[in-house]
Amino acid sequence: MRLKRQKTYKRYMGVYQHSFGFREPYQIIVDGNFIKVAQNSRLDYKSMLQETVVGKTRIMTTNCVVNELRTLGEDFMGAALAAKRLEKRRCPHGGNPVNAAECIKEIIGDTNQFNYCVATQDLTLRDYLRRIPGIPLIYINRSVMILEPPSPATTNKVKEIEHNKTIPTNYENTIIQKNTETPDEAPKSKKRKGPKQPNPLSCKKKKVNPAQQNQNKKKKNEEEKEKEEENIEVEKPKKRRRRRNKKKNNAGNSNEENNNNTNENENENEDDNDNDNDNIKRFVI
Repeated sequence: MRLKRQKTYKRYMGVYQHSFGFREPYQIIVDGNFIKVAQNSRLDYKSMLQETVVGKTRIMTTNCVVNELRTLGEDFMGAALAAKRLEKRRCPHGGNPVNAAECIKEIIGDTNQFNYCVATQDLTLRDYLRRIPGIPLIYINRSVMILEPPSPATTNKVKEIEHNKTIPTNYENTIIQKNTETPDEAPKSKKRKGPKQPNPLSCKKKKVNPAQQNQNKKKKNEEEKEKEEENIEVEKPKKRRRRRNKKKNNAGNSNEENNNNTNENENENEDDNDNDNDNIKRFVI
Protein backbone atom coordinates (compact mmCIF):
# COMPACT_ATOMS: atom_id res chain seq x y z
CA MET A 1 0.00 0.00 0.00
CA ARG A 2 1.20 3.45 -0.83
CA LEU A 3 2.08 5.80 1.97
CA LYS A 4 -0.35 8.50 0.87
CA ARG A 5 -3.27 6.08 0.76
CA GLN A 6 -2.32 4.66 4.14
CA LYS A 7 -2.39 8.14 5.67
CA THR A 8 -5.84 8.85 4.26
CA TYR A 9 -7.18 5.53 5.60
CA LYS A 10 -5.69 6.30 8.99
CA ARG A 11 -7.46 9.66 8.96
CA TYR A 12 -10.76 7.99 8.06
CA MET A 13 -10.44 5.51 10.91
CA GLY A 14 -9.55 8.35 13.26
CA VAL A 15 -12.98 9.84 12.60
CA TYR A 16 -14.65 6.58 13.62
CA GLN A 17 -12.45 6.27 16.69
CA HIS A 18 -13.02 9.75 18.09
CA SER A 19 -16.70 10.13 17.20
CA PHE A 20 -18.13 6.60 17.37
CA GLY A 21 -15.83 4.80 19.81
CA PHE A 22 -14.12 2.29 17.49
CA ARG A 23 -11.22 0.44 19.13
CA GLU A 24 -8.68 -2.19 18.14
CA PRO A 25 -9.09 -4.99 17.24
CA TYR A 26 -11.61 -3.81 14.66
CA GLN A 27 -14.51 -6.22 14.04
CA ILE A 28 -14.98 -6.78 10.30
CA ILE A 29 -17.94 -8.75 8.91
CA VAL A 30 -17.14 -10.39 5.58
CA ASP A 31 -19.67 -11.71 3.06
CA GLY A 32 -19.26 -14.48 0.45
CA ASN A 33 -18.76 -12.20 -2.56
CA PHE A 34 -15.80 -10.49 -0.92
CA ILE A 35 -14.10 -13.82 -0.15
CA LYS A 36 -14.74 -15.11 -3.70
CA VAL A 37 -13.23 -12.00 -5.35
CA ALA A 38 -10.18 -12.16 -3.05
CA GLN A 39 -9.58 -15.82 -3.99
CA ASN A 40 -9.97 -15.13 -7.71
CA SER A 41 -7.41 -12.29 -7.57
CA ARG A 42 -5.18 -14.38 -5.22
CA LEU A 43 -5.13 -11.84 -2.43
CA ASP A 44 -4.28 -12.44 1.20
CA TYR A 45 -7.35 -10.57 2.37
CA LYS A 46 -6.62 -11.06 6.09
CA SER A 47 -3.33 -9.16 6.02
CA MET A 48 -4.69 -6.61 3.54
CA LEU A 49 -7.60 -5.81 5.82
CA GLN A 50 -5.15 -4.98 8.61
CA GLU A 51 -3.29 -2.63 6.27
CA THR A 52 -6.43 -0.85 5.09
CA VAL A 53 -7.82 -0.39 8.59
CA VAL A 54 -4.33 0.43 9.95
CA GLY A 55 -4.68 -1.75 13.02
CA LYS A 56 -5.45 -5.19 14.38
CA THR A 57 -8.60 -6.92 13.15
CA ARG A 58 -11.10 -9.64 14.03
CA ILE A 59 -12.49 -11.04 10.78
CA MET A 60 -15.85 -12.77 11.19
CA THR A 61 -18.82 -13.98 9.21
CA THR A 62 -22.22 -15.57 9.86
CA ASN A 63 -23.79 -18.98 9.32
CA CYS A 64 -26.17 -17.44 6.79
CA VAL A 65 -23.19 -16.42 4.62
CA VAL A 66 -21.73 -19.96 4.74
CA ASN A 67 -25.08 -21.54 3.82
CA GLU A 68 -25.52 -19.12 0.92
CA LEU A 69 -22.08 -20.03 -0.49
CA ARG A 70 -22.87 -23.74 -0.27
CA THR A 71 -26.10 -23.29 -2.20
CA LEU A 72 -24.36 -21.42 -5.04
CA GLY A 73 -22.60 -24.54 -6.34
CA GLU A 74 -19.11 -25.95 -6.79
CA ASP A 75 -17.62 -22.65 -7.96
CA PHE A 76 -18.14 -21.18 -4.51
CA MET A 77 -17.04 -24.24 -2.49
CA GLY A 78 -13.56 -22.79 -1.92
CA ALA A 79 -15.08 -19.57 -0.61
CA ALA A 80 -17.44 -21.61 1.59
CA LEU A 81 -14.51 -23.52 3.11
CA ALA A 82 -12.62 -20.27 3.74
CA ALA A 83 -15.69 -18.70 5.35
CA LYS A 84 -16.19 -21.78 7.51
CA ARG A 85 -12.72 -21.28 9.07
CA LEU A 86 -13.51 -17.72 10.12
CA GLU A 87 -14.98 -16.62 13.42
CA LYS A 88 -18.78 -16.88 13.48
CA ARG A 89 -20.96 -13.99 14.58
CA ARG A 90 -24.22 -15.11 16.12
CA CYS A 91 -27.23 -14.15 14.06
CA PRO A 92 -30.88 -14.36 15.18
CA HIS A 93 -31.88 -16.68 12.34
CA GLY A 94 -30.49 -19.95 13.72
CA GLY A 95 -31.86 -22.90 11.77
CA ASN A 96 -33.71 -20.69 9.27
CA PRO A 97 -30.90 -19.12 7.22
CA VAL A 98 -31.67 -16.06 5.11
CA ASN A 99 -29.89 -14.03 2.48
CA ALA A 100 -26.40 -12.80 3.50
CA ALA A 101 -27.28 -9.14 2.88
CA GLU A 102 -30.40 -9.31 5.06
CA CYS A 103 -28.45 -11.10 7.80
CA ILE A 104 -25.79 -8.36 7.86
CA LYS A 105 -28.47 -5.66 7.92
CA GLU A 106 -30.12 -7.20 10.96
CA ILE A 107 -26.79 -7.58 12.79
CA ILE A 108 -25.85 -3.94 12.26
CA GLY A 109 -29.31 -2.52 12.94
CA ASP A 110 -30.05 1.19 12.79
CA THR A 111 -27.12 2.50 14.85
CA ASN A 112 -24.26 -0.04 14.51
CA GLN A 113 -24.20 -0.48 18.27
CA PHE A 114 -21.22 -2.89 18.35
CA ASN A 115 -19.00 -0.90 15.93
CA TYR A 116 -18.73 -3.30 13.01
CA CYS A 117 -16.87 -2.73 9.76
CA VAL A 118 -18.35 -4.38 6.66
CA ALA A 119 -16.35 -5.82 3.75
CA THR A 120 -18.63 -6.60 0.81
CA GLN A 121 -18.86 -6.42 -2.97
CA ASP A 122 -22.65 -6.03 -2.98
CA LEU A 123 -23.54 -2.55 -4.28
CA THR A 124 -27.09 -2.55 -2.94
CA LEU A 125 -25.88 -3.50 0.52
CA ARG A 126 -23.28 -0.74 0.46
CA ASP A 127 -25.85 1.83 -0.62
CA TYR A 128 -28.07 0.79 2.28
CA LEU A 129 -25.24 0.92 4.82
CA ARG A 130 -24.13 4.40 3.71
CA ARG A 131 -27.37 5.77 5.11
CA ILE A 132 -26.45 4.55 8.59
CA PRO A 133 -23.84 6.71 10.34
CA GLY A 134 -20.62 5.18 11.63
CA ILE A 135 -20.04 2.14 9.36
CA PRO A 136 -16.65 1.77 7.58
CA LEU A 137 -17.17 0.06 4.21
CA ILE A 138 -14.44 -1.95 2.44
CA TYR A 139 -14.41 -3.48 -1.05
CA ILE A 140 -11.94 -4.76 -3.67
CA ASN A 141 -11.37 -2.99 -6.97
CA ARG A 142 -8.91 -4.60 -9.43
CA SER A 143 -6.93 -6.41 -6.76
CA VAL A 144 -6.77 -3.26 -4.61
CA MET A 145 -8.58 -3.08 -1.30
CA ILE A 146 -10.32 0.24 -0.78
CA LEU A 147 -11.78 1.87 2.31
CA GLU A 148 -14.61 4.23 1.46
CA PRO A 149 -14.50 7.76 2.87
CA PRO A 150 -17.08 8.60 5.53
CA SER A 151 -20.56 8.92 4.06
CA PRO A 152 -22.64 12.12 4.34
CA ALA A 153 -24.67 10.52 7.12
CA THR A 154 -21.52 9.94 9.17
CA THR A 155 -20.18 13.46 8.56
CA ASN A 156 -23.48 15.00 9.66
CA LYS A 157 -23.49 12.82 12.75
CA VAL A 158 -19.93 13.87 13.58
CA LYS A 159 -20.90 17.55 13.34
CA GLU A 160 -23.87 16.92 15.59
CA ILE A 161 -21.68 15.15 18.17
CA GLU A 162 -19.15 17.98 18.16
CA HIS A 163 -21.92 20.56 18.56
CA ASN A 164 -23.40 18.65 21.50
CA LYS A 165 -20.02 18.71 23.21
CA THR A 166 -20.13 22.50 23.29
CA ILE A 167 -23.57 22.60 24.95
CA PRO A 168 -23.31 22.81 28.76
CA THR A 169 -24.73 19.98 30.84
CA ASN A 170 -27.38 20.32 33.54
CA TYR A 171 -24.73 20.44 36.25
CA GLU A 172 -22.87 23.20 34.40
CA ASN A 173 -26.10 25.15 33.91
CA THR A 174 -26.78 25.12 37.65
CA ILE A 175 -23.29 26.48 38.34
CA ILE A 176 -23.75 29.20 35.71
CA GLN A 177 -27.06 30.25 37.25
CA LYS A 178 -25.52 30.46 40.71
CA ASN A 179 -22.71 32.66 39.44
CA THR A 180 -24.98 34.95 37.43
CA GLU A 181 -27.54 35.51 40.17
CA THR A 182 -27.11 38.84 41.99
CA PRO A 183 -26.62 38.38 45.73
CA ASP A 184 -29.16 39.88 48.10
CA GLU A 185 -28.32 43.41 49.16
CA ALA A 186 -26.92 43.56 52.67
CA PRO A 187 -28.85 45.79 55.11
CA LYS A 188 -27.28 49.18 55.51
CA SER A 189 -25.86 49.88 58.96
CA LYS A 190 -27.38 52.93 60.64
CA LYS A 191 -24.96 55.60 61.76
CA ARG A 192 -25.11 56.76 65.32
CA LYS A 193 -26.08 60.35 65.84
CA GLY A 194 -23.82 62.44 68.04
CA PRO A 195 -21.29 65.26 68.14
CA LYS A 196 -18.95 65.17 65.22
CA GLN A 197 -15.22 65.60 65.70
CA PRO A 198 -13.30 68.12 63.64
CA ASN A 199 -11.29 67.05 60.66
CA PRO A 200 -7.64 66.75 61.78
CA LEU A 201 -6.36 67.82 58.37
CA SER A 202 -8.29 71.05 58.44
CA CYS A 203 -7.18 71.94 61.98
CA LYS A 204 -4.17 74.17 62.60
CA LYS A 205 -1.18 72.80 64.47
CA LYS A 206 -0.50 74.01 67.99
CA LYS A 207 2.10 76.75 68.25
CA VAL A 208 5.04 76.09 70.59
CA ASN A 209 6.77 78.92 72.52
CA PRO A 210 10.45 79.43 71.61
CA ALA A 211 11.35 79.49 75.32
CA GLN A 212 9.98 75.99 75.78
CA GLN A 213 11.91 74.77 72.72
CA ASN A 214 15.18 76.07 74.19
CA GLN A 215 14.47 74.39 77.52
CA ASN A 216 13.80 71.07 75.81
CA LYS A 217 17.05 71.32 73.87
CA LYS A 218 19.02 72.05 77.05
CA LYS A 219 17.49 69.05 78.78
CA LYS A 220 18.44 66.79 75.90
CA ASN A 221 22.02 68.05 75.88
CA GLU A 222 22.35 67.54 79.63
CA GLU A 223 21.03 64.00 79.38
CA GLU A 224 23.50 63.18 76.61
CA LYS A 225 26.43 64.53 78.66
CA GLU A 226 25.42 62.46 81.69
CA LYS A 227 25.30 59.32 79.58
CA GLU A 228 28.77 60.01 78.17
CA GLU A 229 30.23 60.56 81.67
CA GLU A 230 28.73 57.29 82.90
CA ASN A 231 30.29 55.43 80.00
CA ILE A 232 33.70 56.98 80.73
CA GLU A 233 33.54 56.01 84.42
CA VAL A 234 32.71 52.44 83.52
CA GLU A 235 35.67 52.19 81.12
CA LYS A 236 38.38 53.70 83.45
CA PRO A 237 38.78 50.83 85.99
CA LYS A 238 39.19 48.40 83.12
CA LYS A 239 42.25 50.31 81.89
CA ARG A 240 43.83 50.34 85.38
CA ARG A 241 43.36 46.62 85.75
CA ARG A 242 45.04 46.03 82.44
CA ARG A 243 48.03 48.14 83.48
CA ARG A 244 48.34 46.29 86.79
CA ASN A 245 48.24 42.96 84.99
CA LYS A 246 50.97 44.15 82.63
CA LYS A 247 53.19 45.18 85.57
CA LYS A 248 52.72 41.83 87.27
CA ASN A 249 53.57 40.00 84.09
CA ASN A 250 56.70 42.08 83.57
CA ALA A 251 57.85 41.48 87.18
CA GLY A 252 57.31 37.76 86.85
CA ASN A 253 59.24 37.62 83.62
CA SER A 254 62.21 39.54 85.12
CA ASN A 255 62.41 37.16 88.12
CA GLU A 256 62.42 34.17 85.84
CA GLU A 257 65.24 35.66 83.77
CA ASN A 258 67.35 36.31 86.90
CA ASN A 259 66.86 32.75 88.10
CA ASN A 260 67.86 31.41 84.72
CA ASN A 261 71.03 33.54 84.71
CA THR A 262 72.07 32.34 88.20
CA ASN A 263 71.57 28.73 87.19
CA GLU A 264 73.71 29.21 84.11
CA ASN A 265 76.53 30.80 86.16
CA GLU A 266 76.51 27.92 88.64
CA ASN A 267 76.71 25.41 85.83
CA GLU A 268 79.70 27.24 84.34
CA ASN A 269 81.54 27.28 87.69
CA GLU A 270 81.01 23.55 88.10
CA ASP A 271 82.42 22.90 84.66
CA ASP A 272 85.53 24.97 85.46
CA ASN A 273 86.13 23.05 88.70
CA ASP A 274 85.90 19.74 86.87
CA ASN A 275 88.45 20.85 84.31
CA ASP A 276 90.91 21.91 87.05
CA ASN A 277 90.65 18.56 88.79
CA ASP A 278 91.41 16.74 85.55
CA ASN A 279 94.54 18.79 84.98
CA ILE A 280 95.80 18.09 88.49
CA LYS A 281 95.41 14.34 88.02
CA ARG A 282 97.45 14.43 84.83
CA PHE A 283 100.38 16.19 86.50
CA VAL A 284 100.37 13.69 89.34
CA ILE A 285 100.60 10.77 86.95
